Amino acid sequence: MAKTESEKIKATKKPQSPKSEQTICVTCGFCCDGTLFDHATLQPGEKGGLPQYMEDSYFKNEKGEYFRLPCAYFNEKCTIYDQKKAHVCSAFRCQLLKDFSKKKITQTNAKKLVKNAMVQRKEILALSEKVLNTPKNIPFRKLLWELREFVNARSEADPRNPELDILTARCNIFEALLIRYFKSEDDFNSMKVPLHGEDPNEKH
Repeated sequence: MAKTESEKIKATKKPQSPKSEQTICVTCGFCCDGTLFDHATLQPGEKGGLPQYMEDSYFKNEKGEYFRLPCAYFNEKCTIYDQKKAHVCSAFRCQLLKDFSKKKITQTNAKKLVKNAMVQRKEILALSEKVLNTPKNIPFRKLLWELREFVNARSEADPRNPELDILTARCNIFEALLIRYFKSEDDFNSMKVPLHGEDPNEKH
């Protein structure tokens, strides 16, 4: 039996978060701006029907299909929020939203957490600009990569750099905060940046 028009619309409708969750989301954007992830997962068959910038940042490997982050459509907030986009854009729910839906945290406290995290990130980026000469608004995940490269390139003969140690420590603290409240604890060991002189392959 052929589907009615309303059934077709219902079948293709993207999942939508409750408005109370959306209120938290619009103050954040960590899942879009390169703070939490450097790529987003696509569903099979989505390529070819995505917004142009997502198509342009598409890549795939043996594990799946993706588009790179930060998303080109994110500018302090999603600029295509009510338009067609990747399924993950509407389906993804961070740990903070899950905790909120389970009443483990109030909306007010969730917003405060996001605000405080943004302040920490801003301070880290400013310090990174000074220590590593990175761009002012470098995505946090890109900063972690740059920091790892810089630390790994240093030798034991290099003089100790207190500001580098502070930057590394603050990145570790901020990443732990992201994992605790926005991601999952399983990501901790693979994401942690080693302190100067610490073996990056050592288990923690």
